[in-house]
Amino acid sequence: MEELAERKAIPHYVYAHGAAGAALILMGYLLAYLIQFEAILGEWTGTAIFTVVVMVMVMVLLTVRREEKTLAFGRAFGLSVFAGFLARLGYTAFHLLIFHVMRPDLTEPYVDLLVNESVKVFALIGMSIPEEAEAMMEQSSRFFISVPGQFFDVVFGMLWISIVALVVAAILKRNPDSLKGMKG
Repeated sequence: MEELAERKAIPHYVYAHGAAGAALILMGYLLAYLIQFEAILGEWTGTAIFTVVVMVMVMVLLTVRREEKTLAFGRAFGLSVFAGFLARLGYTAFHLLIFHVMRPDLTEPYVDLLVNESVKVFALIGMSIPEEAEAMMEQSSRFFISVPGQFFDVVFGMLWISIVALVVAAILKRNPDSLKGMKG
């Protein structure tokens, strides 16, 4: 029981793993931007962010489980959500850095690129988009690049982070009673 009282709610390594994940996402996007502007919307971006966020969650939970010798589902879920949130901040940092600090002049080309790529996706599945819908996509894309839009994006991103955290926590949790024969 003493170990439980001494345990920090959020161990220091959660911040370290989250910051490493955020840095990895930020560097990946900056590298893509430097190689080719259009690459920041490539097929790899969503997959890369998802992979880094899951890796950070898993690393955090494995470290907590190793250090504390147990990991209840609630703690696993909470730490996973927080670690995923920290890692995902690399995505937000990139957008704020590029479109509000380094290259605000790229906002319009980025909005055009987003809308054009969206129209292409709809065309691939045989749908055409009315001009009104295209105008709405343009308006929402412009909003999501803004600072308030990035804040909203972080909040909305927490939804999918929470869903992923539920799965990761369910897989990696350990109850004290279930550890008797376990080595991993």
